[in-house]
Amino acid sequence: MKRYLYILKNEISKVSEDDLYTPIINTRIDSLDLVVIRVALEKYFNNEIQDVVWYQFKTLAEAIEYFHNNREIIQSNIGIEKTPIRLSESIEIRMPQMANSALSENWLLKCLGDIHWQLISKGFNKKSSDFKDDAGNRLYATFVRVNYSISPLNEFLENEIIEFNASMNGFGNNSFISNITAICDHNNINATLMTTFSIRENGNNNKIIKYEPKERTNQIGQLTYTPLFLNEFRLLKKGLLTNISSSYGEFSITDESFFVSEYTINPYYDINGIGLLYFASYPIIADKCFFEYYQKPTAFTTIYRDVFYFGNCNSTDKIIFQLNNIEEKGDQIKTSISLFRKSDHQMLARILTVKQMVG
Repeated sequence: MKRYLYILKNEISKVSEDDLYTPIINTRIDSLDLVVIRVALEKYFNNEIQDVVWYQFKTLAEAIEYFHNNREIIQSNIGIEKTPIRLSESIEIRMPQMANSALSENWLLKCLGDIHWQLISKGFNKKSSDFKDDAGNRLYATFVRVNYSISPLNEFLENEIIEFNASMNGFGNNSFISNITAICDHNNINATLMTTFSIRENGNNNKIIKYEPKERTNQIGQLTYTPLFLNEFRLLKKGLLTNISSSYGEFSITDESFFVSEYTINPYYDINGIGLLYFASYPIIADKCFFEYYQKPTAFTTIYRDVFYFGNCNSTDKIIFQLNNIEEKGDQIKTSISLFRKSDHQMLARILTVKQMVG
């Protein structure tokens, strides 16, 4: 146990041996310290722990013992030869890929999501419909964060070819991150997508629970460190981040609202094939509500998105839109938006966007 204490003290110097066995609620360890400690343990053991398990621990000793006792699962993956999981695909821009004389952002999101799913299936060597938990329940690769920078959508022209190249890494047996780049003539797409496996409890979209697949081994290369992409998601979900950095400057994270609107879900457009609110619908819903507020006679195109997904929604519910921040500079608008379920005001997503004026 002292060996593990040394690991924790390297991250949080105030942690003592007594703290390992004292109920966490009675120690000086705060919520931010716990995030750092969790990351340190996951990094050391090279294994991600599920939220439902982590929050059951009353003491740090319980958490350490859990990681230590589950090392067999981790070691079973080490002996497997890991080959790079990669995918290349060429797609011609035709009418189904376009909207309003530009590349459809909704189509692009679905395409990126499909490529991500293909990489997971390739790594596990099974169809997407065959993923199950230990009880035989269907698992879904639930998107938790999607980030992309893109050339102005109106510059992607009909009959041009988009060349996609993608790769994937895992962190533990549940989190998978894909990096997807694409070139189309002089235009570029750069995207990073992250999913975790989840199960829908009793068919209720409001109760999506993180689960691990039945298979404990796969061919997807494992990261030896906790990716910043994942850490930022965790910290934002816990309300511990006040800003997010990007190539377009910092986005302020605030709960203030300049404008509030209500959106009625279209089950024939916003819901995917398994009855969940489509991950690609979140930013499109945000755009529709935003332009109810921003009614200047100017056309804009998306050049950057960072979407953090925190929940899903039943098709009979409604979505509350909040515009939390807006900055206008030159020919660009930068916004921070949040979406909530109306039924219980649970946050569904934070969406950070940069749009550029179409000349």
